[in-house]
Amino acid sequence: MEEAGKKLDDIVPNEYEAVLVAAKLARKINALRLAAKEQLPAEEFNKMDQRKVTSLALEELASGKVRFERKKAVEEEESFDLT
Repeated sequence: MEEAGKKLDDIVPNEYEAVLVAAKLARKINALRLAAKEQLPAEEFNKMDQRKVTSLALEELASGKVRFERKKAVEEEESFDLT
């Protein structure tokens, strides 16, 4: 995981920002996984990747599969848009 941490430093300069982005991505992955669970038969769902969503989110962020952009709202609130 240390190697992923080094890659994250290159992608996201602020480690706290990386945590926020990874957490939002993990929630998105979890929602997709739950939606798939409702639609797939149990034996097919068990064949899916069962790793923790936080690990998947960090891997996707470190590999560059996920892009994010910091946007400023009218009230100067920070929000993250995962694409």
